[in-house]
Amino acid sequence: MSRTRILTAILSGALALAAAPTASATPIGAGAFGPLAAVESFEGLTPGANIPLGLGASLLEPGTAGAFAFASGVTLTGPIPNPGFDAAGAFVHDFALGADVQNSWGGTRVVNDAGDVPLGSAYLGAFAPGPGTASVSFSFGAPMLRVGASVTGVTAGTVRLDVYDDANVLLESHVLSTVDLPQWGGNFLGLENAAGIRRAVFTGADFGLDGLTFEAAPVVVPEPSTLSALGLGLVGLLGLAMIGRRPAPLATREQR
Repeated sequence: MSRTRILTAILSGALALAAAPTASATPIGAGAFGPLAAVESFEGLTPGANIPLGLGASLLEPGTAGAFAFASGVTLTGPIPNPGFDAAGAFVHDFALGADVQNSWGGTRVVNDAGDVPLGSAYLGAFAPGPGTASVSFSFGAPMLRVGASVTGVTAGTVRLDVYDDANVLLESHVLSTVDLPQWGGNFLGLENAAGIRRAVFTGADFGLDGLTFEAAPVVVPEPSTLSALGLGLVGLLGLAMIGRRPAPLATREQR
């Protein structure tokens, strides 16, 4: 292999290693998010074409006929069609619409009013009748670096978070045990992945989540000094390559 090709291969490999993101995911808490993170608290919904009523005026079923985009930008994409409450689907319980529905997860986990909800007056839940689990899937319009939510549910239960990349490949999973209502707000189930999270799926037998938080990776602009150093390095490598290709002196050629 010529010197030029060797130098080119070395440079290309170095640049690829510098630019390649890590594919590993890391469990995180609510404190890992920056000031630009978006938070969806599932409030402000009113009955409409794609938001039927569930059991009572305060229980809504978003996305029954298709995907449902919340105000924060996250989209409820599964299950579709979403059968809603009591049929392994998603529902939004908003006490701002009335206190006509009580949700009991057993023990000290009876959601009676907005004071039992971590943020505002509403939360999103899912319930699987009988044995089994229900899943709620959220999709993002751009790759996210961090995703998570405060979760709880049925006594002695768990909630699992699975995150997927743009090709719908599972990146990582994390499981968190449910807690009593006073600890709900601090029971944060989250993951971070530099490869880019495009879909997040929460799964449990009977659970609720609030404060769905997501944050895109910041756009990193190289500093001028870094660009200058890279440019000088490229010039130096090209110079070495040209030296290797310089023709032999005339006197040397005449002696051949």
